[in-house]
Amino acid sequence: MKLTNSAGDWSATTELAIFHVGDITCALQSIEVQEIIKNQEITVVHHAPDYVKGVINLRGQIVTIISMHKKFNIDTVTVGTKEMQIVVVKKAEESVGLLVDSVDDILIARTDAIETPPSNLQGIKGTYFTGIYKKEDELVAILNIEEILAIDN
Repeated sequence: MKLTNSAGDWSATTELAIFHVGDITCALQSIEVQEIIKNQEITVVHHAPDYVKGVINLRGQIVTIISMHKKFNIDTVTVGTKEMQIVVVKKAEESVGLLVDSVDDILIARTDAIETPPSNLQGIKGTYFTGIYKKEDELVAILNIEEILAIDN
């Protein structure tokens, strides 16, 4: 998508869905997000990896819920669980929910302001990120959804 700024210059842009996990501001490209829902009762799945919080029934479809706090190995004390939200994404034919602290809005980001991520970000392995977007007042870590959804051994 191309937009023009007030000076008339053309810049490539992308839409980012912004959300928070602990102190980290994260994003996914909006085309990767199926929907955002309120946190609801999650059924625990025994013998699943520790980052799998469980499953929910979303309009007749079973959705696996991944705790982004566990995935990033950060404490869960920042927000009450009722305030948390679920960012639903598609992996092949399966929907997966990412349990996050809060969801902001859609941001139109200039692609030339997205930089290569560091090898780790606040102790989180860099493969979880495809880039870092520099907003005026903060950095936004753009998630690599394939790596987030990969099964850790």
